[in-house]
Amino acid sequence: MNQLRTTLSALMLTCLCLAGCGDRDKSPALSQAQQTAKDKLESFQKIAAQTAQAYKSMDIPALLNKLAEQSAAKKEPFNSPAYRELKGRTDVPADSLVSLVNQTKNGNALLPLLLLRKLHEKEYTAISPDERAAVLTDALQNSKTFNTWGMPGIYLEDASKAMLETGKSAYPALKRMLSDTRPAPVFGGQQHMVYEHYKFRVCDYALFFLEKMQGNENFRMPESVADRDTLIKKMLN
Repeated sequence: MNQLRTTLSALMLTCLCLAGCGDRDKSPALSQAQQTAKDKLESFQKIAAQTAQAYKSMDIPALLNKLAEQSAAKKEPFNSPAYRELKGRTDVPADSLVSLVNQTKNGNALLPLLLLRKLHEKEYTAISPDERAAVLTDALQNSKTFNTWGMPGIYLEDASKAMLETGKSAYPALKRMLSDTRPAPVFGGQQHMVYEHYKFRVCDYALFFLEKMQGNENFRMPESVADRDTLIKKMLN
């Protein structure tokens, strides 16, 4: 949905810009471009409304099946129609979410785990930190885009907060990720601009989590990649 909102915003801006240009230049080409942008905007809005309505009409078992599918497909919580619908329901059974987590115990269970954390705190904390850490670290390591996590030192999404809650259970996997220099991009206009400034990598997320977990509450993510590499090297020694 965040991705859809970004697309809608861009299309709305295009319509406004083209409308402004149209006041100065009434050429047919501009008029056609304006109509095309308007048609695309209306199409996206219609699809979003139809999707929301379709998921609203589903029962809990059907939604949980969709949640499992979308979690395995690495959908972000805000881009998962099943997650968005279920988090507003009051009758989602905790044991069903626990079962989904226990079935895989890896990153494919991320959405059920995060939904359990949001809806059923007691049952969430009853899952051992080791099992929660296994899900979260596997999901982090296999992420291709990182909007699910937020950006270290800038803002944190629920997945990152859940990671910090696991404490020492996540240490071994996070320490291995300190050597993972793959880019960790995020999408979205402003978020992507921040990413381009910092050039975040998987190892930077691991560094941030480990610093916080080891009690460095005042840790601030250095802007320079070289400065981050210095901290990572110290942590690896």
